[in-house]
Amino acid sequence: MKKHNKDVLKATLFALIAIFIMIGAAGLLFAEHKKKIQKEQQKKAAIEALERVPTVTPTPAATATPTPEPTATVTPTPVITRAPAFVANDYMGTWYSKDGLVTLSIDDLTLKSVTFTFSQAGDNAGIKVSEASDTAKVAGNAAKLSFTDSWGNQVRGNMTFDQGRLYLRLNTASPAEGAGVTPKVDGVLTREKAASVTQAPSVTPADNTDKTDLSSRDYIFPDSNSRYLTDEDLSGYSSDQLELAKNEIYARHGRKFVTQRIADYFNSKSWYKGTVEPETFDADTSVFNEYEVANIQKIADTEGKLRSEGK
Repeated sequence: MKKHNKDVLKATLFALIAIFIMIGAAGLLFAEHKKKIQKEQQKKAAIEALERVPTVTPTPAATATPTPEPTATVTPTPVITRAPAFVANDYMGTWYSKDGLVTLSIDDLTLKSVTFTFSQAGDNAGIKVSEASDTAKVAGNAAKLSFTDSWGNQVRGNMTFDQGRLYLRLNTASPAEGAGVTPKVDGVLTREKAASVTQAPSVTPADNTDKTDLSSRDYIFPDSNSRYLTDEDLSGYSSDQLELAKNEIYARHGRKFVTQRIADYFNSKSWYKGTVEPETFDADTSVFNEYEVANIQKIADTEGKLRSEGK
């Protein structure tokens, strides 16, 4: 009987344990089911919430505009403005030489050209006059002149515009045969015409007094290296004097002389420096310019003619 009760009690105990296990398992299942339902409800609520959110058009991302690199501003190089070499209006009109023999009328003048009329009388009577009209180019403050006058003389020179002063230099490069006047001017012109004429335009003396006395002169022809000498320039000299004039061109370039008379003459001149032996000098004629070459020949020809005449 006791054993039976024990068995019943034990069976009951197992039954209760089984019930408790079943209840616990049911509770767990219920809890899992409940949790699952909650998750489903949360998911459903989240979906509904998403569906209620309005559709927003996304704002396009701003495209960055590249900042242009600054361009350096180039400062222009200033143009140097040069002052004009002279004021043209200051020289328009008529000009005269101090001796009254030369008249120069400037008809038109710019920084590029000058148009002028030139005249030079042979004496105060004005019977023989050299006349010419020409246009020359201007460079800086000077114009190089080259024209043929009314006698057919070939005239060369220049005109200089210097602070209101007008300087005129002219020489007859090639005199015309039978010309009554051969232009020769070297000086500053004025606006006032001379009241009277005191001398002729040529620098050639009226007599031979000055020409025969060479000892007091530095040069016989001081410009024989810069212009062509004329027959008028050479007239009045003896053959011996012209021999010195010819050698004067050599002496300028330092030639020594073996002829005692010639050597003594040039040794007396302060400007003469004899440094080149005659043989060396005579072997090289390239030292002479075009004026010197022509003048050496002209003087030699005139010298030879006079010597043949015993003069």
